[in-house]
Amino acid sequence: MLDAVFATKLGMTQAWSKSGKRLAVTKCKADDNLIVGRLETSVTDKSHRTWNKNPQIILEVGFGTKKLNNMPKPLKSRLQQSGFSYGVKQIKGVRIKINEESPTKTGDFVSVDQVLTVGDVVKVQGISKGRGFAGAVKRHGFHGGPATHGQSDRERAVGSIGAGTYPGRVWKGKKMPGHFGSETKTVLGLVVLYIDPETKEVWLSGPIPGSMNSIVKIEKTGGKRSLELDLSSVGLTESEPEAEVEESTVEVKTEVKTEAEVEVEMPAKEEAKTKAEAPAKAEAPVKVDGTETKKENKVKES
Repeated sequence: MLDAVFATKLGMTQAWSKSGKRLAVTKCKADDNLIVGRLETSVTDKSHRTWNKNPQIILEVGFGTKKLNNMPKPLKSRLQQSGFSYGVKQIKGVRIKINEESPTKTGDFVSVDQVLTVGDVVKVQGISKGRGFAGAVKRHGFHGGPATHGQSDRERAVGSIGAGTYPGRVWKGKKMPGHFGSETKTVLGLVVLYIDPETKEVWLSGPIPGSMNSIVKIEKTGGKRSLELDLSSVGLTESEPEAEVEESTVEVKTEVKTEAEVEVEMPAKEEAKTKAEAPAKAEAPVKVDGTETKKENKVKES
């Protein structure tokens, strides 16, 4: 699985922990990352005296949204073959272990919830702000020359840059004025404080390189740190765990009757059925006040 995700830097704010400590917080928005391709290559291992080439798998991850027609034709065709209907702002490679079977494949989306969790210790890589051509005081933090004793124009000067006779030149790497910023920087030891699954926001405990709306890479280092954030201090509500609904269990009791009881009940049911179906019998004629029925009169006449 991926250990890194790309995000956009939104800005900085402050928050408080439950112990009352004020924290500097950087907000980032990590939209879904696109898996554009997969490469199997070899990487030179320089940690030993003899360099060896080890096999390595690199996943090409795309981030950002861009019109597909504005992409270069080779990338446009690759994105269309991968099944994407829009372009990306950048495509970077993320290494995964050679013996690890990644569940992600070309054409998948990777969300921030699948990579990061609250409490992860991460390192953030980005491009620092570009400040143009800067002097040694701003670029390297020089203190400058004295403001008195006739030094009217030497307050922010570099000063001596080397000896004259030997070596007779300027040493390489000498701190001097020049282009300041626009360099790849990495900050270590930051902690993921909060993740909003709806807005895809990630809060990190500290400043990170880059300007507003710049793209940064957030990578896990494998550590964990418990730093509980007081969400009520920043206007957020803690998600309450859903109450477990206890389902009412209905006990169904089945009566098991023996064969003897069944044989006794069957004749009783048949008798009740025949009595209900049989028609009511007509009552015999009754004499009232000495009068006879018509049938009796006919019998007498005959």
